[in-house]
Amino acid sequence: MKRTLIAAVAAAAVPFFLVGCSSDTEEKTSDSAAASTVEELAIGESPQPTGDIYHDTCNGIREYIKTLKDAGITGEGSTPEAIGTEFANLAKAAPDWATKSEQDQKDFQRGVDAGIKGEC
Repeated sequence: MKRTLIAAVAAAAVPFFLVGCSSDTEEKTSDSAAASTVEELAIGESPQPTGDIYHDTCNGIREYIKTLKDAGITGEGSTPEAIGTEFANLAKAAPDWATKSEQDQKDFQRGVDAGIKGEC
């Protein structure tokens, strides 16, 4: 479930890196109503992508963390650091990750690091 939510936010915030990723549809069918609400809020409230990898990544993660906090979802897997790690791992697993420039990859990771700190 958490992976589906992060993938949805990642896809909305940084499609640059996640084009071609598959979703966990079998997990999504078993999501609770609260998780669906969080997913809808996260996607609906995500800032519009600007094309700037650093800012889009940072803002996407920051808003996702805020949405979880506002929804009262807590736990080891929902810490900013855990979310940042999962978000980065999803992007790095995307088929097109290796084709991105080294600078784009660095900007993405900087965005992840800043987003989990809320320093966008």
